[in-house]
Amino acid sequence: MVVFSSPTLKQKFFLLRQQKKRETFHYFWRSLLVSCLTGSLLWYSTLPKWKIQQPEQIEIEGNLLVTEDTIHALLSLSYPQYIWAIPTTQLSENLESITPIASAKVTRQIFPSRLKIFLQERKPVALALSPGKVGFLDAQGIWIPANFYSQSATNFSLPTIKVINYQPDYRSAWMEIYRLIALYNRVKIFEVRWQESHNLVLQTELGTVYFGSPKFRLEDKFKVLAQLKNLPDYVKGSSVAHIDLTNPDIRLIEKYPINSKISP
Repeated sequence: MVVFSSPTLKQKFFLLRQQKKRETFHYFWRSLLVSCLTGSLLWYSTLPKWKIQQPEQIEIEGNLLVTEDTIHALLSLSYPQYIWAIPTTQLSENLESITPIASAKVTRQIFPSRLKIFLQERKPVALALSPGKVGFLDAQGIWIPANFYSQSATNFSLPTIKVINYQPDYRSAWMEIYRLIALYNRVKIFEVRWQESHNLVLQTELGTVYFGSPKFRLEDKFKVLAQLKNLPDYVKGSSVAHIDLTNPDIRLIEKYPINSKISP
């Protein structure tokens, strides 16, 4: 028995074969196009224009005190290097590893190829002296070694406040002390000295001021000190030996007698 396909069925098979050929043809050219584009992009990305070839291609913003030489040393980049391969997160962490830098962000600029570095530095507010060490403190009590600013003479001037016998344990106390110095600033303070952890002595424009424990009514002591701004007008003819504000309710003012010789 012979079975003849209808003309309609033959036509359908023919159309399906033609469609399959077109799909294969389109797939081939799409694959070829994608391969060419990928190859072109890979080739283009290896051109010298995408390389960091010298330190001049690194832009630094926010470094007021930390020198560029210090920053480049921390980056420790070898040249040339493709900008795609530079680990920006790691570089940011390297910069934040030194105490003068509070935060750092390193970003890539594709065209022209550059690295951009944005820094936020800690501001030294006091010269700090501890046994065997000299450095600086910021308002949060972070100790900054003095050597970081040794080459920053143009931008750096010494803070007017000196802190003596500072210890890491005093950080929270210093944060509060500095806040109050800035808040009650009528009387100039030149020196903050810890004789012991519970014995604070200030050198001010009025003379020596005994504060005692920084944990006991510290803000009240600063308030009273500010009120004594005009004290020299009331002790004419004599000099203030010291002021005792260990108890801010009892203001003890020791004076040198008139015409007495003040020992150094």
